[in-house]
Amino acid sequence: MQHHDTFNNKQSETTMFNRKAVEAIKEWFNRSNRKPLVIRGARQTGKTTAVRLAASQLEVELVEINLERHPELDPLFKAYKLDELLLSFSLISGKPVNRQSRILLFLDEAQATPAAYSCLRYWYEEVPELPVVLTGSLLDQVLHDDELPMPIGRIEHCFMGPLTFDEFLAATGESKALESIGMLDLGNMHLIPQSLHEELLAHVRRYILTGGMPYCVQTAIDTSFDHREIVRYQTELLQTYKDDFAKYSGSQSSLKLIAFFNGLLSQAGQQFSHKMAAEIAQSTSGDYRQLNAAIEQFLEARLFYRVVHSSADSIPLGGETKIRISKFLFIDIGLLLAVQGVPPQTIMSSPLELTNRGIIAEQFVGQQLLYAKPSYVNPALYFWHPPKSEQQAEIDFLFESGNRIYPLEVKSGTSGSIKSLHSYVIKKQASHALRISSGKPSIQTITARSNKQEQPFTLIDLPFYLVNQLERLLAE
Repeated sequence: MQHHDTFNNKQSETTMFNRKAVEAIKEWFNRSNRKPLVIRGARQTGKTTAVRLAASQLEVELVEINLERHPELDPLFKAYKLDELLLSFSLISGKPVNRQSRILLFLDEAQATPAAYSCLRYWYEEVPELPVVLTGSLLDQVLHDDELPMPIGRIEHCFMGPLTFDEFLAATGESKALESIGMLDLGNMHLIPQSLHEELLAHVRRYILTGGMPYCVQTAIDTSFDHREIVRYQTELLQTYKDDFAKYSGSQSSLKLIAFFNGLLSQAGQQFSHKMAAEIAQSTSGDYRQLNAAIEQFLEARLFYRVVHSSADSIPLGGETKIRISKFLFIDIGLLLAVQGVPPQTIMSSPLELTNRGIIAEQFVGQQLLYAKPSYVNPALYFWHPPKSEQQAEIDFLFESGNRIYPLEVKSGTSGSIKSLHSYVIKKQASHALRISSGKPSIQTITARSNKQEQPFTLIDLPFYLVNQLERLLAE
């Protein structure tokens, strides 16, 4: 357990990076009609730090209660005794906590006391003027297991993942690169000088090796990107996640969960077929049902994201999905490289499209898209697969912006066939498509041809460093 504590202590010493979530918390705090805020995200994504940073920027007193350290509060939450809770918070923190206090009340590590979550409905009804933030890792899972009444409609959410590429540039002091990216638009992006294009791609490579987990980014900054040190912490963090498996309830042993976890990791980014599932289940001497239960737990812990097939006929994309046709992305690209043992030289020397069968490029793009929307939107991703009869490739991702669905292809290999885009454009009568690669940005009009049909469409080619800007670029 020692190793766990030193890791968490180190984590708490990290520099505070300004994240999108910090702005979201401040905006929430300043609203008159706010509800209690629940911050969701995997362990070590910087939830606690974001709340502390928001409070210091708001110049408001933070009353932080770590629920793991105060199990005696559990019966008070269960009985919804708000006045007794307020008194307890005052005594624990040594700061007056009442209905009139100008403070930010922060209930951290709420997975230890799930009743605190269901109690939020009463905060909203009885103490609406007191701003309350609640967070905890493995929270989704604990709530799923405890079957407590949910405060539906009486809370707001903020979702946090690893740092996005843009947040990484800000954290590592690359403000010039960030400003250059912000100046590019669909009208001028083709004019980007080759030297700047290559410099920005080098930043993408650096991000891929480091990943977006706050402590790994901090280690990179402290050691001037010493890759051995970064990998050491990535490995330690992966071990922390595996140590957590012992806390997952259910009948499965942590050993079996680790085997399922490793099996799923080896398939990251590939369409997850029955055959793959059967192979993982067999190799771990588990069965299909156990594997499915484990996958649900990994999703609840936000260690993996499921990219689901959508028929892409209308917005929102989540309306018509097939969960049995899906693929998985891992929480973070740096951790994925560490676990797959991809040597840094391959990332630095070969085109990203070629690295590890194109899976690295797809993970990078998917990871950025997951957190492209505002913080209150639960991250979700979709892809499209043609009917079985057509032997065409899938569309890697679907991106919705405004009232339009854009098929998005992550170029893999050197030539990067766009057959699947052609097939999609004709089938769905799409007018625009996106392709992400290491190439320079461009816009061209192309005619899609498939099954003796033709349809002109606009192909927007964007380099990896512009993925975070999709929402802005397409709004133009």
